Amino acid sequence: MRTVIFYIITILAIRLMGKRQIGELEPSELVITIIISELATIPMQDREYPLLNIVIAVTVLISLEIFSAAISVKSRTAERVLAGQYNIIVENGVINQCEMKKAQLTISELYEEIRQNGAMDINDVKFCILETSGKISVLLKKDTEQNSIPYPLIVDGKLLRKNMLKANVDEKHLLEEAKKHKAKSFDDVFLCIRNAGNTEWILKDKEV
Repeated sequence: MRTVIFYIITILAIRLMGKRQIGELEPSELVITIIISELATIPMQDREYPLLNIVIAVTVLISLEIFSAAISVKSRTAERVLAGQYNIIVENGVINQCEMKKAQLTISELYEEIRQNGAMDINDVKFCILETSGKISVLLKKDTEQNSIPYPLIVDGKLLRKNMLKANVDEKHLLEEAKKHKAKSFDDVFLCIRNAGNTEWILKDKEV
């Protein structure tokens, strides 16, 4: 019965974090998943150990994860600290050796990922991106006409100034564009992305 109870608790804990697959977990979520699995083994091995202690510990961990997820939505800094950022490993057939070193990715691992995505030559790769989840996304030249990485300029009303510099967009011009899309200010913008010279706008849903 103790095993059944903690099986159910562990499943509910993972579901509360909202992820479908282990490969989609962010670093903080993976850590909490490991801790929960370790905690769940204690009462199953030791029948004298109080069940309530483990239930409280798991509840605290899930509460921390939900709280950190909420903070990440509101703060880009918190999101970078907790989840990290994606790394562009290859762009237009050119390997970024600095990013490879940061990601501790070897040449063998890189070429293995490229081969698994249908390319034998690094020159066939348009973009190779190491995602925050640890998965590697490979986009081949033959599959896309995309010439650059899309840059989010506004997320939930907040300006991403580093991306604005990369996209060569200033705040005044961006505000003028926002008003053309019926946004009174940046606070009305849910998402603004610069993609291959075009800017895509999504305003906030008033009902949310």
